[in-house]
Amino acid sequence: MTSVRQGGTGPRLIVHLPCAWDTSATYGPGDTVFGLREGEKCILEVAGVNNGRVFIDDVEVSQGEHGRYEWTAAFFAGRVQIVVTSSDASEAEYFASVGPSSEKVADEQFNAMVGEIQKFRASLLLGSSSAALAFDDSPGRNKLDSLVGLARLRLYAPGFLREVWEICRAPHRSLLQAERRVSLARVKRLHPLALREPLIAAAVAGQTSESPSLELLHVATSTAVQTFDTPSNRALKALVTRLAAQVSTLLDTVVQGGLGGELQEEESRRPRREHFLRHLLKETKVLLTREPFCSVSRLETSAASLTQISAQPAYSRAYRHGTRALLRGVEGARTLDHLHVSPTWGVYETWCFVHILSKLAERLDHFGWKAIRHGVVSAAESYELELSSGIRIEAHFQANFTAGAPPAKRVGWSLSRFRIPDIVIVVQSAARLDFLVLDAKYRSKRDNVLEAMESAHIYHDSLRVRQQKPNFSVLLLPAEADVPHLDADSFLFEHEVGTISQFSPGEPGVERCVDLIADWAMRDAP
Repeated sequence: MTSVRQGGTGPRLIVHLPCAWDTSATYGPGDTVFGLREGEKCILEVAGVNNGRVFIDDVEVSQGEHGRYEWTAAFFAGRVQIVVTSSDASEAEYFASVGPSSEKVADEQFNAMVGEIQKFRASLLLGSSSAALAFDDSPGRNKLDSLVGLARLRLYAPGFLREVWEICRAPHRSLLQAERRVSLARVKRLHPLALREPLIAAAVAGQTSESPSLELLHVATSTAVQTFDTPSNRALKALVTRLAAQVSTLLDTVVQGGLGGELQEEESRRPRREHFLRHLLKETKVLLTREPFCSVSRLETSAASLTQISAQPAYSRAYRHGTRALLRGVEGARTLDHLHVSPTWGVYETWCFVHILSKLAERLDHFGWKAIRHGVVSAAESYELELSSGIRIEAHFQANFTAGAPPAKRVGWSLSRFRIPDIVIVVQSAARLDFLVLDAKYRSKRDNVLEAMESAHIYHDSLRVRQQKPNFSVLLLPAEADVPHLDADSFLFEHEVGTISQFSPGEPGVERCVDLIADWAMRDAP
C-alpha cells in the first residue's frame, strides 16, 4: 500500500516507518516526513534519480540491499534535513520531523520543556545534534557561534548570491559630472567663463594677427558619464566582502574540526560542509571581479546607500538575505530559522535547571535570581538568590569540580578526577555552607537507572565544598523509574543518594524535588 504526498518536482523519497513496515509513503522535494521518534529506524528508497546518494545532516547513508537506505534517529528531537543528490550534481531537500521517545516524555511535555528554555534563554538549546528547532535572530549570548553561522549561511547565502548575480546583469548606475577638454569647433554654445582663456578671448574679439584653427583651440566643458561607483553598489560590495570573510573563517574552523560536538560525527560531516563552504567562497570571489563591483572605489555602508537600496526591489531583497546570512543571534519571541539543538538528554538537563530556578523561586516567594560570574565553583551557568533571612542560595549548571585542591577564589573541588555534575545547589549563611547535587538522567529503565546510580555515588563520595561533602546526591528521571526502592524518601534520607522520578512538566516529581531543596535550604532559617 503506497500513498503519495505532493511536493516539488524532482526525485521521490519513499519512506517505510516502524509503525507500519508493510506500507510506505512517497514524498517530493520540500516535504516533511512525520511519525518518526528518537531511537527508531526507518527505511528510505529513492525513485526518479540516477546514481542517487542520500545525506542526512551531511552524513552519507550507505545503500543496503535492494537499493534501500536504513537510518536510525539518535537521541534528538526536531527537524532533520535529508538531501538526495544525483549524478548531475543536482540536489533535492526533504525533512524528517523526529519526536521524543514516548517512553520518557510525551510530545506536549517535551514541547513545554523547549518553550520554557526558549523563554529563559534560547541559546541554551543550541547544540550539535542532527535535529533543528526554530529560533529567532535577535542578539544574545551564544557558545556555538560557528555552528549558528554555518546554519545561517546555508539558509540564506545561496539565495543571496543568486540575487547578486541577477543584479550584475543589470546593475544600478548613475550619471557623474566630469570635465573634459574639446576643440572649439565642436562647441555649439560657449560659456562666458571660457573667455578667461587668453587665446579664446583674443580669437572671439578678432584681436589675433592670424586666424587660428578652431580645431587647435580647446575649451574645458562639463559632461555626464555613467558610473557603477554608486552608494548602493558600495554597500552591496561591502556585504559580499563580509560574507566572503565569514565563509573563509568558517572553512578554517570546519577543516580544523572546531565546530563542536563529537569528533567522529564532526569528521563524518566535514567533507560535505567543506564542499559547501569552498563553493560559496569561490562564487563570492568571482562576483567581486564583475561589474558593478570592480568599478566600486571603496567599501561603504551609509545612509545614502541604504536609501538607494530600499528604493530598488532587487537590491533590497538581496541586501536583506545577505544580512540574514551573517546574523549570529538566536534570542527573541518569534520563530524564524531552524538551527541545530542539543540531544534530547541535553534538553532535559537544561530544562531541569531552568525549571528548578523557577519553581524554587515560587516556593520561597522570592524571585530575585541574578546571574553571577563567581561562586563557590565555576560553571556554565550560575545564579544566586539573596533571602531576607541572611541565607544565600547559589544554583550552578554544569559545575566544574577540579581535581585536588580548589583553585583560587573557588572552594569546590574533587577528591579524585575532574567532575561536572549537572546541577549544584549551595546554601550559605553565617553558620553553614552546604550543598547538594542533582544529576539529570533521561532514561528510566531499570538497567539504565542502576548504571546511572554510579554517578550519584561518585558525586557523593568525591565532591567537596571546602571539606564538606554533598548532603544529597540525587538522580532526576523524567518518567516513573523501574527501581522503586531508590525513589523512596526513606532511602534518600538514610543513604544520602537516590532518585526522584517523574521529574517532568506537570508530574509529581517536580514538587517533591522542590520541597526537598526548599526544606533543606531553610533548615536553620529563623
